[in-house]
Order: sequence, then C-alpha cells, then structure tokens
Amino acid sequence: MATQDTGPPAYGALIKLAREAKGWSPETAAKRMPYDFSGSSWRQIEAGYRGSGANRKRVPGKPSTVAAMAHTVGITSERLTEHHHEAAEVLREMERQDAQQAPAMPEALRNVPAHVKRMIDAALEDVDPRDVPEVLRQMAADYETVQAQRQRLSGPQRPRRTG
Repeated sequence: MATQDTGPPAYGALIKLAREAKGWSPETAAKRMPYDFSGSSWRQIEAGYRGSGANRKRVPGKPSTVAAMAHTVGITSERLTEHHHEAAEVLREMERQDAQQAPAMPEALRNVPAHVKRMIDAALEDVDPRDVPEVLRQMAADYETVQAQRQRLSGPQRPRRTG
C-alpha cells in the first residue's frame, strides 16, 4: 500500500509562513485579497488538501489564486518562483501593475486593506486624470486622520478616579 504525501505544497508552506509572520489568521488574510475569498479556502490551499480521512482530497492552487495569496502576504515573485513557477509569472505581472500605479499613490494609501483600495479605485473612476494626484493626497490625509483617531480611541485609557 503506497503512502500518500500529506504535507503541504512548498508554496502553501511559504504562504503560511509569511501570513503567520504578519500575525494574520487565514480569515484576516482572506479579507485582504483583491476579491472575495474565504478563510477556509485559504487554509485548504495552504495545506494542499480539504477534508480528512477517506474524504481527503487534494486542492491544487490555481496560479492566479496562489499569486494573489502571495501578493497579499508580501511574498515576491522571485521568492515564489522556486515553489510555483506559473503563479510566480502571474505575481510578476501583478508587481508590474503595482509599479505603474505606485508613483501616484501616496505612502499612506499604499498598504491599505483590499476593501479600502477597491473604494479608492471606485472613487477615482469619475475623477479627471489631472485631478487624481490632488484627490489622492486628500484621501491620504483623511485616511491618516481616521487611523490616528482609531489609535487614540483604542490606546490605553487612564483609570478613573474614585472617591
């Protein structure tokens, strides 16, 4: 009887390592994907299978999905190449597209969650291209203000005086 390899694929282990280094759960990472994705799907692709026992089935990662997952957790195409060549090619194109957009994007907006990025993209659809840099600067200032307010609200609270 042949034994089945139950270990995760090399790209799955790399993605899991990068995700854990960020301190993210699979659900958190999945929410940051550029499209709807679930935490359970994320886990299955990392592990390379779904189910257990006799119901265990292999889950190969489609190149576009593996590339999006790697991009989400900050893995470069060069690093992914040794683990999933086709996904690395897709990721390389994602990096090229990011590089074309990067100069116009203020630093404060470069690493926003995927849902915020989608809102920014939607808001810019009807903006005159000549006005985009100024609109982005204003969005960045607003985003930084909101983040600062959240920090203040979630920061340590002074104990109340009693008596």
